[in-house]
Amino acid sequence: MDSNDVSLFHLAVRHFGDAMQWWRIAEMNALDDPDLTGFDVPVQLVIPDESRGDERRGLPPS
Repeated sequence: MDSNDVSLFHLAVRHFGDAMQWWRIAEMNALDDPDLTGFDVPVQLVIPDESRGDERRGLPPS
């Protein structure tokens, strides 16, 4: 994660080309908030495989 990635929205755009896919990263890392500015130390995140398409678009399933 670089200093420009202040939210899961930013990471989702970079990895999936779609900011609304932020929840895929959140789900894989047991997070529920896309805002990353509250962390005092650098955070290591696992990014889901971007080559695997996910038919679920937009918000996470409820």
